[in-house]
Amino acid sequence: MIPRAPTSVLSGNGSRKSGISLSLNGSPAHGPGSALGTLRERLAARSRVTNLGIALLLGIASMSILMNMRFLLFGKSYIPPPGFATWQSFHGLTPSMLSDSIPSPPKGVDKLNHMVLVPGHAIWAGNDFKDRFNDENWILEPYQRGGSVKTFWKHIQKGVEIADADPTALLIFSGGQTRTTSLQTEAESLLALAISSDLSLPVLPGFNFTERVESHNKITASHDEILGRVGAKAQSNAGVAASPGLVGVRMTTENFALDSFENLLFSIARFREFTGRYPQRITIVGYGMKKARFDELHSKAVRWPVKGYLRGQRKYLYVPFDDEGDNTAQYEGEKLKGYTLFERDMYGCHGKLRQKRLERNPTRRFHPYFSSAPEIADILNWCPADQSGLQGVYPLSLPWDLRITTDGWGRGAKQYREQHRNEIIPDSRWLEVHADRP
Repeated sequence: MIPRAPTSVLSGNGSRKSGISLSLNGSPAHGPGSALGTLRERLAARSRVTNLGIALLLGIASMSILMNMRFLLFGKSYIPPPGFATWQSFHGLTPSMLSDSIPSPPKGVDKLNHMVLVPGHAIWAGNDFKDRFNDENWILEPYQRGGSVKTFWKHIQKGVEIADADPTALLIFSGGQTRTTSLQTEAESLLALAISSDLSLPVLPGFNFTERVESHNKITASHDEILGRVGAKAQSNAGVAASPGLVGVRMTTENFALDSFENLLFSIARFREFTGRYPQRITIVGYGMKKARFDELHSKAVRWPVKGYLRGQRKYLYVPFDDEGDNTAQYEGEKLKGYTLFERDMYGCHGKLRQKRLERNPTRRFHPYFSSAPEIADILNWCPADQSGLQGVYPLSLPWDLRITTDGWGRGAKQYREQHRNEIIPDSRWLEVHADRP
């Protein structure tokens, strides 16, 4: 018996001819037909693609669609820091070279859970406390002259009073080095002015801050026990004229914020940096015209529970003070140049708001909170598409607002919801009030 020659799919004589075999051996499908007929034959021939190949193609297509959808929805993609694959792998990590240089917090800091925020608006550059209402002792914008410095002092005074009355409060003055003519930050200057006052300052338990300068008219160091530490002619922005220093004072500065949104978010990060934990309550002392901006936009951008309560106390409170006199023009300007811009660009990373940050950062500084508050690294770098408004709010978990991966409705609950769609009225108390968290 003569062995039969093996048939190849590439052979023109085999029984398993296909469009591919025809194209390779040059044989026409129906003899010497037209080229058009051969092309039709090839296009209509059965494909030899396997199920695995189809699955791979579908997977690639799906991945492409998801990546394009993500770009359309969220705009800029964030870049992980060098040495880390993603921001997620960065969470919870403060580089040891940094953490090893931070001393343990003073006794009593572990009791702090209330952040009192005073945003800065200008820089105090004087050295005489009694002249705090004189414009010449401040670095001001033209529109701030003629009375605004009195309001700045009201903000400082009220912030100190609130923090002093609550032993769990940490007062944070927030504001960066925003002026080309200043050597210090807004926050540092306000803290210096507060310390130079005759106000009762908030301190940790057991700390004595009664040794101050002999007169609050002059912010100079004249006590014998501190000469050599702070020079007798030192200005308020160069030293603290009190022997205990600031170790036990429940006040600190946040030195990098360039606008009101960063005042809030960066101060939360600074609270974590200073205490080792995030605040559970927030009180803001600022301009009345900016109250809506904080209440309705900034708090939503960071997803702070403005209607929540913690052991009977509100988790969020805004205390307003405005300049004396008619403020109609100020409120109209805030609506057009402040609220409306943040309403569309809630994280301030596009257009005019981004440009303001550039103009307010002449010394080219950037914050340290990616490493000192790594749990919120993602939102610190969050920049959704321009004009996205509430649709671009950061969607993932935050230490004060944990998120689950689903919508929170089980199958039974969903079925009940569908059956009683017009009958379920959510209790607003449970929409905002969260269980106490450690």
